[in-house]
Amino acid sequence: MDNQLRQIIEGVANTRGEAFFQAMTLQLSQVIKADFVFIARLDHAAYSSQTLALVVDGQLVDNMEYSLEHTPCANAADDSYCIYSSGIQQLFPQDQLLVDLGVEAYVGTPLHDLQGKVMGIVVAMYRQPVSEPEQVTTLFTIFSGRIEAEMERLDFERQLQQLNQQLEQKIKLRTADLEQALADIQTMQQQLVESEKLAALGQLVSGIAHEVNTPLGVAVTAQGIVEQKFQSFALAVRSNQLSKKAVQQYCLAMEQTLPLLTSNLQRAADLIQNFKRTSADQHSSEQHQIGIAHYYRQILATLTGITDQAGVEILLEADPAWRVTTVPGSHVQVLSNLVFNSLQHGFAGQPGPHKITIKVRQQDDGYWVQYRDNGCGISDEVRRHLFEPFYTTARAQGASGLGLSILYNLVTGQLGGKVQLPATKRGFALDYSFCDLQP
Repeated sequence: MDNQLRQIIEGVANTRGEAFFQAMTLQLSQVIKADFVFIARLDHAAYSSQTLALVVDGQLVDNMEYSLEHTPCANAADDSYCIYSSGIQQLFPQDQLLVDLGVEAYVGTPLHDLQGKVMGIVVAMYRQPVSEPEQVTTLFTIFSGRIEAEMERLDFERQLQQLNQQLEQKIKLRTADLEQALADIQTMQQQLVESEKLAALGQLVSGIAHEVNTPLGVAVTAQGIVEQKFQSFALAVRSNQLSKKAVQQYCLAMEQTLPLLTSNLQRAADLIQNFKRTSADQHSSEQHQIGIAHYYRQILATLTGITDQAGVEILLEADPAWRVTTVPGSHVQVLSNLVFNSLQHGFAGQPGPHKITIKVRQQDDGYWVQYRDNGCGISDEVRRHLFEPFYTTARAQGASGLGLSILYNLVTGQLGGKVQLPATKRGFALDYSFCDLQP
């Protein structure tokens, strides 16, 4: 027996899975001299078994599935040791497989899972009667634990694989859901950003309309004077009553009125041109080279209608020589959002005079813009949440809470800069940087 045990142990060493079952079946077949040996897994629901390894006449053959009905394997499946040293065909006449194979003797041992339930069988069949079937049963019993452990391990790996597949499927579904949710959020965010742009544009339009009304009103008045003087002059010419004094008076009126008309029409044209440029840039992400001081003055010029109504003075300090390749539209949105923030939050309900200062400073890695107002300032709580989307202290007044969130994303994204909130004793202070995007 010791030699037999050693042979089997050495024969199955370092094997796992299908290789283990094949090696174990081959070793058992050689030791017990059986014509047929197999290890099978039971399917209680289908009342059938599926071989994991099958040896016929000392050779491994293809696995097979067979029904347990009317077979001696049914007894093993019912947790019974099956030992028939001879006459097996007479005991199970309806088992055609025994007849076809010419089986005379049968030894079967049940295999149990960790809960004690029969999960498989190990079987030896002989064409001739067996004199010592108990020795076969003993060997089966000795190695049943190792066979059971390997079957349990394979079951665990199979279950783990199924769980992993289910988990992967859930992850894929969840990832798809999250990607769709992210896409929806990005779409919604873009829509909100565009809505915020349109709201800002609406404020600009209102301010520009108010601002343009002043020079246009002066121009209309001047045009009325010119028309009146011309009619009087033309009437004198047609009636041959034109005097030197009348000519002098007409020329003097034109000298006084035409420059006034020209300057105010030019002022209106400049306002409209600045508005067209900045409003177009606001909806573009293209890079262009700009003069910083000139372009910032253009932006602020479009806001004068709003700031004048609020009694706000804006002072800009920037070197006219500085030129930079950047995204002009982002500067429009950043400056506009800062000014609107001051008007809506900083100066609301505060006594004047109201002042905003904007200073541009050059640094090694680009430019820093220092924005300051002398409004009411912000609390520490507001500072902690200032750049969060939808955070606002003026929800009741219609604020969306997106202005400074958009500013932060534009500065750190399209302008390649940083945003800081320096400490200040009074008013609101914000610094942001941008760099030259030219390669």
